[in-house]
Amino acid sequence: MLLTETTWGWSLVIGVLLVGLANVLANIGFSRWAARRAVADTPMVSVLLPARNEEANIQACVRSLLAQDYPCYEVVALDDDSSDATGALLDRMARDDARLRVLHHHSPLPAGVNGKSRACQILAEHARGEWLLFVDADTVHRPDSIRAGIARAQGLGVALLSVIPKQRMASWGERLFVPAGFALIYNALSQWRVYLERRHRFLNAAAIGQYVLVRRDAYFACGGHNAIRSAILDDVALGRLFKQHGQRIALIEGDWVSCRMYRSFREVVEGFSKNAFAILFSSLPLSLAFLAACVGLFVWPPVAALVSILAGQPSWPAILAVALTVLDAGLVAWRIGQPWWVGLLYPAQFVIGMGILLNSMRWHYTGRTRWKGRSLAGSALR
Repeated sequence: MLLTETTWGWSLVIGVLLVGLANVLANIGFSRWAARRAVADTPMVSVLLPARNEEANIQACVRSLLAQDYPCYEVVALDDDSSDATGALLDRMARDDARLRVLHHHSPLPAGVNGKSRACQILAEHARGEWLLFVDADTVHRPDSIRAGIARAQGLGVALLSVIPKQRMASWGERLFVPAGFALIYNALSQWRVYLERRHRFLNAAAIGQYVLVRRDAYFACGGHNAIRSAILDDVALGRLFKQHGQRIALIEGDWVSCRMYRSFREVVEGFSKNAFAILFSSLPLSLAFLAACVGLFVWPPVAALVSILAGQPSWPAILAVALTVLDAGLVAWRIGQPWWVGLLYPAQFVIGMGILLNSMRWHYTGRTRWKGRSLAGSALR
């Protein structure tokens, strides 16, 4: 019955969804394979923490970093011209623990320069470690966070290792989009390709800025964040930069670090609007094609399934498409630390995501793209 009712259109939809699900499973398998290759070595690590207006997050992050079981590391934090209590909180913690060094930077941000990239470059220039670990201020780390990252980076023989952290969400506003963003990463990006292909090609270079571990010599040989200072997507641009210089990189799951990116639906919309268009290379044709694909893959099937069921004539291809997407989205939600049933929210997540992309495009073309009080006028990736 299913085969006779499946048109070429439904065959295409189901085929694409199956490929995406297979990629999710392959990515999970890669992270498990990488864990088995971990080696025990303890080179000096500098943990580098850029912070701008992070008074709500900074103490939990720094305390978790100072509680590491790693024998040889330092923490260097940069108060990047904060207008809140971030700098004062960092100074207070530094007085209690000599492993924490605090830098304060208050000069204006040059036009076309990404503030985070500038902050990361300054931190790297003050670091003493053989390895540099860039982390975001909204992350919290298990005591084995440095040890786990170093073991896998050295076991894989990479110059850059980034991880997909567990995501902490405490509101419906967060769950109504954040999981979908990670579902796109798991479905569209092959971690095997990221690792195995040394040269940069389409969709084979990626990093997530919440946790990026780099070998010091490779970082400076590539030009560091100075080489990508205008990139809005500084993490992805850094991964591309390393590949362009022939360095091997890897992106894996990392349950030793967790992150709560946003605390309300408004923050989710504003946070993702700043870079959603840039993720699609700030390309209008590509963005319109992506919107069309979202409608065909994630919006139309649940509508068709519901209408057919209410009419008493179930469309089994539509129901199968919905079941595959729920399975995929639920699996990704579980892998990032959320309950599987969050996958049931996927139709709403993708509708909201489409709205965020349209808003990101509007911000881009009207010059309104901002984050933490600063304009983001840089390029998509470089």
